[in-house]
Amino acid sequence: MKRRWPLLLSLLPLVAGLAVYGQFWRGWAEEFEITLASWFPGRNPQVGGFPYRLETEVPGVRLARGGAALTVDRLRLNRGPWRPELTVMQGQGIAISAAVAGLAPRISAAVGTASLKLAGSRLARLSIVLPAAGGNAGFGPDFTAQRAQLHLREVDGRNPSGARAQLVIAAAGFKLGQGAPIDLAGEIAVRAAAPLGDYRRWADAGGSADAVLAGSDATGEVFKLNATIVPLAGGLRLAGTIVTACPMAVQAALNGTAAPPEQRLRIPVRMAVETALPASGPAAISGLPADLARRARRGQVPACPALR
Repeated sequence: MKRRWPLLLSLLPLVAGLAVYGQFWRGWAEEFEITLASWFPGRNPQVGGFPYRLETEVPGVRLARGGAALTVDRLRLNRGPWRPELTVMQGQGIAISAAVAGLAPRISAAVGTASLKLAGSRLARLSIVLPAAGGNAGFGPDFTAQRAQLHLREVDGRNPSGARAQLVIAAAGFKLGQGAPIDLAGEIAVRAAAPLGDYRRWADAGGSADAVLAGSDATGEVFKLNATIVPLAGGLRLAGTIVTACPMAVQAALNGTAAPPEQRLRIPVRMAVETALPASGPAAISGLPADLARRARRGQVPACPALR
């Protein structure tokens, strides 16, 4: 027995350290449980995952705020003990929707991941990745995507541009209706005179947004849109320019008509576009060259894709 005392004494610091760490971990877990109770009213999530993480699972999530709604059949949340500002989530049966400005955009996926980073009360970043997603932009036909990404952050109000929020969109293998698959990359900067609360307050205060959206396929960029979005009485007004090597395909997609066969232009053209959302008629497009049929084409590459 005497021979075991040195071994037992050498283990005492380790045991004491684990006991102290366990107390700290339980405190972090209780703080996370309080946060979760505020996120999911009426629930009492229990946090586990000792010793490396803080983890819980919440079934049947139903959240709604400011016209937006989120439903998740089963949501698993993880947080590092030393990083309370960052929460990582994995979900099953995910559906995101909104009802704003006469539009009802929605997107859903069987599974998905997300990360939420807070800076005090400010949303530093919310990133959502949805493989095999489908939905509708709130206008036009439904879409599918092999992989869709949404990244939202709240911008410091002192930003010289007046931006209050930034939404970054990316989609691989995006198909609108019966259109060919393309890749999308876009960004929307929402400008407002005051912190964003709800859509009506933003619209009444003269809010606006700047949008950039590019679409490409394996051959290269098909179009790039730069536009300003402003609220109307019952919707939104979009006005800007589109640079494209496939003007007929873009025009057909905007107007919901069949796209004629078209080879890509060697020199892209710039067109002005203006439309209301939800659309009450064809988009107003100007700048389509009168000599389009005689312009140089890239006959050695695949034809322009149908965009819807």
